[in-house]
Amino acid sequence: MKKRYILLTGLLMADFVSAKPKPPFEVTEPETSRPRCADYDVNRKPYFGETHLHTGLSFDASTRFVNTRPNQAYDFAKAKGSLTLPDANGAQTVNVVIDRALDWGAVTDHSEFFGEMGVCKDYINSKPEARYSLECQLLNGDNWTFAAIPNNDTQYEFSGLGFQMLVSQGLGPASFNKHLPVCTSSADNREQCDAAEAAVWGEIRQAAEDAYDRTPNCTFTSFNAYEVTSTPSGTTWHRNVIFRNDKVVAKPITAIDMAVESNPDVQKAPAIFWTFDSNGNSVPPKPENLWNGLDWSCLQGHDTTPGTATRCDVLTIPHNTNIGGGVKAPNGMVLIPPSFYPPGNTALAEQRANWEPLVEIFQVKGSSECRFDPRAQAGVLTTDEFCNFELLDGLGAPSAGVNGSTAPSPSDFSPNAFVRNVWKDGLSLADSYKDAAHPKGINPFKMGVVSGSDAHTGVLGWHPENRTWPGHAGYDDAIPTRAGSAIENNTGGYTVAWAEENSRDAIFSALKRKETYGTSGTRPIVRFFAGWDANMPSDLCAKNFVPYAYQNGVPMGGELDALPKPTNAKKPRFIVAAWKDDMINTPLQQIQIIKGWVDPATQQAYEEVVHVAGDDAVAGDAPGGVDTQCRKLATGYDQLCKVWTDKNFNPKQRAFYYARVLETPVCRWSTDMCQANYGLNPLKPAQCKNTLNQLRASDNPEDRQKAVNGAACCNNETTKFNIVQPVIQERAWTSPIWYEPAQ
Repeated sequence: MKKRYILLTGLLMADFVSAKPKPPFEVTEPETSRPRCADYDVNRKPYFGETHLHTGLSFDASTRFVNTRPNQAYDFAKAKGSLTLPDANGAQTVNVVIDRALDWGAVTDHSEFFGEMGVCKDYINSKPEARYSLECQLLNGDNWTFAAIPNNDTQYEFSGLGFQMLVSQGLGPASFNKHLPVCTSSADNREQCDAAEAAVWGEIRQAAEDAYDRTPNCTFTSFNAYEVTSTPSGTTWHRNVIFRNDKVVAKPITAIDMAVESNPDVQKAPAIFWTFDSNGNSVPPKPENLWNGLDWSCLQGHDTTPGTATRCDVLTIPHNTNIGGGVKAPNGMVLIPPSFYPPGNTALAEQRANWEPLVEIFQVKGSSECRFDPRAQAGVLTTDEFCNFELLDGLGAPSAGVNGSTAPSPSDFSPNAFVRNVWKDGLSLADSYKDAAHPKGINPFKMGVVSGSDAHTGVLGWHPENRTWPGHAGYDDAIPTRAGSAIENNTGGYTVAWAEENSRDAIFSALKRKETYGTSGTRPIVRFFAGWDANMPSDLCAKNFVPYAYQNGVPMGGELDALPKPTNAKKPRFIVAAWKDDMINTPLQQIQIIKGWVDPATQQAYEEVVHVAGDDAVAGDAPGGVDTQCRKLATGYDQLCKVWTDKNFNPKQRAFYYARVLETPVCRWSTDMCQANYGLNPLKPAQCKNTLNQLRASDNPEDRQKAVNGAACCNNETTKFNIVQPVIQERAWTSPIWYEPAQ
């Protein structure tokens, strides 16, 4: 990354500064343990990273025969080792290598079952009756896989059954969460699991420490982290917990702590399975329990590990809003509200805004930016046809819209399943949270963006858009074109942090101030600034604009109203620039700026998509960007830059602006895999279906196996369930820049 960055034009970099100034971010790592980085830039550099990745220490990876460990994931990310993953028979035969090293990352294994995993993996010389319990047999999937006959569905069914039993036991119910019986059936078991949890959390922390480059070279930064996996009734209220340094909580705060009702005695039925409020609405888990626990343990320092850092600091990042609740059951009742629901009071609004500065906009289970369904020619509170990207045909909860063969309609989704609508909702809600201490109100959803992986294989920072993709869930989708539920997944994306150096303090500070953008798997470089027309010249693209923009404007994630407004200023002015990924080498197509605003009289929110640079293509043009053999036809740009003024700006309206950078069309990973491995061409729909039927009817067993492995290859934009785009446009999304009216 560093070599590539230096080669960019002066539009991106300032002149070399030899003397290192005092860093603008808080330094919590003493120089005795973390010397200053030799490579330091006051105008910041783009560091590509990963905030969401699982290894074999996650229960749902282990049940799918994944054996990787956090230290292996970090070595993989640094291009210092390959990983071995399970094949379709459960055997460890698939070797994968990253195409280029990552700058920083975090392993985020599911925390709720750390104790169970430690017992079942025998971290503490566990008791035999625990180690050979039913739960451990399910968790240690690879211990029994070869008892099943290869090349049939037995192993797949065993793996799926194990996953469902474990999830329903501990993570599924709305009003209670609990450990598995192996950890709660006796006092001895509870003590054993506490020790096992500490051992697993200790391994994760040690792997992060070993991976962190504490020399002045600063080649790689690792973060201590874990996932909180609150899954009420199958909806995704998941969050990744990212710690700033090596001083972290001694005992993870988990989804079990978020439960409305606990169930400590698993030998008895829970006192309350569903909890309802006075209006008859179900009460969901409480994220404030998570934040309060982290506040007490970490920020207040009551339960932290020793560490070399001066203090503990932490943030939480929600993910998969696209399957985050708010949908109706067949009887019309909303069982679980959307994960982004209006906070109940000003204190909760402020707490949420402080704890969650970021939201995951993209990962393997789909895009959460917005949704426009080409089959329905309708969107979820949007007419933006570029919201047709990497859709997931699922709601994450029981609904009349999903029956296994028909996709949910746009009206089945909660509007707040998508981040753009959440941002708009935040504008509308802000006035509801005014008090003497907050005269301008509080926007509880003023979040920047990250992209992530959520792969459960240990492939930290690897997102190939080609036939080499091994799936994201181990044995379960080792052949990811086999089922619609697997082929609809993508390969994940990167989080890019603009920071002065590649250290924990610098990267974490970038995350907290939201100077970040997410990508769908490629590595373009994107800058986005805003200022006032009086002091942001319209010809900035012709200059080395970065130092000027920092001095006279705010970067992505910033607040326009925080800038002093010149008396002659009338409109906000934005500069956005992008450079293509020069290894993948796909040209850029265009840059758009998306604006959201709210009418203060009605609190009605609106959005607008503005084309500002490049070709003004429409979403429907994408398939024409390649020929039927995936050769690129569309031309584009190595770089784009534009200064844009919002001429419709109303100083009385709350607003946000973010940039979306679109690359020229390419074939999706599944298209490449289907063409190369099975002779099935999704770009020729009729021929694809005919060839698939011929393979199924063939006397040759190899052909019939190809038909099994490529069963979902002919899915496309018209498929009723498990939609797939054979041709896609990779993209990047910046964190928004916000504006709030003066009081």
